Amino acid sequence: MEIDSRNQLAAPTASRIQRTDQDNQTMGKDAFMKLLVAQLQNQDPLDPMDAREMVTQLSELTSVEKLAGIEYRLTALEVANAGMANTQVAGLVGKTVTADASPLRLEEAGSASTVFTLEGRAEKVTATIRDEQGRAVRTVELGAHYPGEVTFEWDGMNDEGTRMPPGRYSLELRAETAEGTPVPTSTELTGVVSGVSYENGYPELMVGDARLLLGDVTSIEM
Repeated sequence: MEIDSRNQLAAPTASRIQRTDQDNQTMGKDAFMKLLVAQLQNQDPLDPMDAREMVTQLSELTSVEKLAGIEYRLTALEVANAGMANTQVAGLVGKTVTADASPLRLEEAGSASTVFTLEGRAEKVTATIRDEQGRAVRTVELGAHYPGEVTFEWDGMNDEGTRMPPGRYSLELRAETAEGTPVPTSTELTGVVSGVSYENGYPELMVGDARLLLGDVTSIEM
């Protein structure tokens, strides 16, 4: 059991924050001061800048510095939160979790996969992919299956063969016997977390052949 080392890419490092913060502050101050000095050097001696305007522009410089400081603190807070989240997720490795496996997360490229369970033999299994508004975008006939866990993979295409945009979709199932009798199905998945993947830029729990989002986990056995 191991955690994908790519979790280091999930958040910027402290050194990157410091460099970014220094660059932003330097550019902000220098650009402002150069503009102010140029304005003073090129002002009309017969109509110089009055004190009120000077104070206004200096207060704007102070605002720029304060905003740069706020940006740095927010970025540092983001790094701290990401680090704590990664640590908490890593603690789930080896734990038994139960989750709803019906949601499908589609990225810019590649497919989306999940698993479901048939409680009896089905002669016909139909999978329907729905978008976040509940509209059916793809219907797939999966044929006959024996009872047990079935892995389902969606290529991201709709019924017209067009690639769907990245986002969250859901799987709806219908299974029946040769006589047309419904066969119960379940998208609830229970298993041991074998690892954590950050391949898509966010943590996914690896449970068997499925990758689960933390938001879809309904219980954790401690």
